Amino acid sequence: GMDFAWRDEKVESYRNFANKIWNATRFCLMNSEGANIDQALISDADSVAAGSIADRWIISKLNRTAREVNDALDKYAFHVAVDLLYHFFWDDFCDWYIELSKDDITGGDAESSSRIITILEQALRLLHPFMPYLTEELWQKLPGTDARLHNPAYRNADPTIMLADFPVGDANLIDEQAESDMQTIIELISKIRNIRAEMQIKPSDPVIVHIASDSAVQRIFVENEAQIKKLARASKLVAGEKLEVPSASAKGVLSNGAEMAIPLEGLIDFEKERSRLKNQINKLETEGEKLKQQLDNENFVNKAPAEKVEAVKDRVSEIEIQIRALSENLAAIK
Repeated sequence: GMDFAWRDEKVESYRNFANKIWNATRFCLMNSEGANIDQALISDADSVAAGSIADRWIISKLNRTAREVNDALDKYAFHVAVDLLYHFFWDDFCDWYIELSKDDITGGDAESSSRIITILEQALRLLHPFMPYLTEELWQKLPGTDARLHNPAYRNADPTIMLADFPVGDANLIDEQAESDMQTIIELISKIRNIRAEMQIKPSDPVIVHIASDSAVQRIFVENEAQIKKLARASKLVAGEKLEVPSASAKGVLSNGAEMAIPLEGLIDFEKERSRLKNQINKLETEGEKLKQQLDNENFVNKAPAEKVEAVKDRVSEIEIQIRALSENLAAIK
């Protein structure tokens, strides 16, 4: 076996993950009136195809994750399996799918509630070998969990997640197009949120988002405009082949080459923001110089614990990225 250094933050992160699972399940249960586990909603090709892009995306991600987890377990790469499940549940399911489907679920749409309950049930099965007590407790609370979900050999046993088949994933339900389109949407919303945070735009102030891309990418944004506007707190989406925005605009580029910009006039006090950004850059440059002096000191590099030296190097890299981002923001409002 391998020895690992005890790290309190690791324990805290997985405690937080357990809380995340509990709270996500609680949200689903609070909105489960008329809902039931229905495997056809996530396994029947026609039912899946009839869903929204978010539905097709999460079902694709669920099946991809299940297949990758099984592959990792076959190779005894337990840490890989855990990491895959952590990111699927926290990032894909909680941070994005619940938010994207929340209006339908809280609005009383029984099919949407049944779909998310069914996806959650499969996710709990995948997590069960690693978090047995929590997943058993939550699985028992889901509507429709009974012995019919067991492997056929155990249909007469008392209901328990332990006797349900471990998901293996269906390659036919992996939708590359849905994953690609959804990644584009997620990336745009994340860029908008980052700009809002970096420029300290008030959450209550809606922004206008301009996008320049080819027609195929424009179609993705137009078809999902309502969701983008809701999650990014945008009042308007302007899509075209070229960016036509004022010089005082915060800009970004997506990985597929699409450009986006948010005009800042009326959203921030330019003088105060320039002063704030300059102060932040100066502080980071001072911190960066001190850390670089540490790394130039041979005594520190040779005698300090390797983890400490690595942490200083990581912080230097992080500072450089932050300074670059802040400098771009400053240039946008000069």
